[in-house]
Amino acid sequence: MNSSPAARLAGRVALVTGAASGIGAATARRLSAEGASVVLADIDADGAKKVAEEITAAGGEATGTACDQTDPDQVEDLFSPASPLRDRLDICVANAGWGRFGPFLEIPLPVWRKTFDVNVTGTFSVCQAAARHMVSLGRGGSIVVTSSCGAVNPVALFAAYCSAKAALSMMVTVMAYELGQYDIRANAVLPGVTETAMTNAMLADGGKAYTEAESPLGRNGRPEDIAAAVAFLAGDDAAFVTGANLLVDGGATAFSPGWFGTDFRRRHETAWMPRHAQWSPGPA
Repeated sequence: MNSSPAARLAGRVALVTGAASGIGAATARRLSAEGASVVLADIDADGAKKVAEEITAAGGEATGTACDQTDPDQVEDLFSPASPLRDRLDICVANAGWGRFGPFLEIPLPVWRKTFDVNVTGTFSVCQAAARHMVSLGRGGSIVVTSSCGAVNPVALFAAYCSAKAALSMMVTVMAYELGQYDIRANAVLPGVTETAMTNAMLADGGKAYTEAESPLGRNGRPEDIAAAVAFLAGDDAAFVTGANLLVDGGATAFSPGWFGTDFRRRHETAWMPRHAQWSPGPA
């Protein structure tokens, strides 16, 4: 019999990176609501601590801390003898990420490198350190990585971000294969268009109406939608799920042509524009 959602993570200890806002903050709140004690890590230490204080005020157990996941020393500090994770770690949600959009021909090398440093190398560092800690503790665990629908569906002007997220999805698959013998499961969630601070600019000036109209469910994702999927993968209801890349996108990936388009009849010129600029909304 499955445990009730309110208690199914009772007694568990979870780490959530990128937890100061958006999907990370919603995930920390959801895991706490299901009974977990949560450590929130973010390069924005004040933001992580604020969310932790809100969780504590609501009756949960949470601690906020600073962590730049591109700094291996800071990642290792998450699991040091002084860390609240030193004696137990059941769940690691590697959520922190970063991205910028722009034409492939114009992506500056520093932007490409930062995209991979944060999304791939940084996430690898967190997952590896968490997995090592779980192995040393001997209790197994669950690792959930925030990838993107862009890992499986090419999006124009997002070459760096899509490439990085595709790398994460494969990393999760290999992690699941290697870590299963330690009773550690590894999965990824692949959000579609989700309304967060990262997507605000993209959804302005008609972008929100366009992406909602292109979604089979008639709306964009919310951070809480992704958090619910993470909580499922983290808990015992997904005890036989590992190596999965779970799309959480309202069906949009299968049907949406993406945020940017061009007229391919216009040869040898840059003509990319937001699709909503070419689209007229009908009645809602």
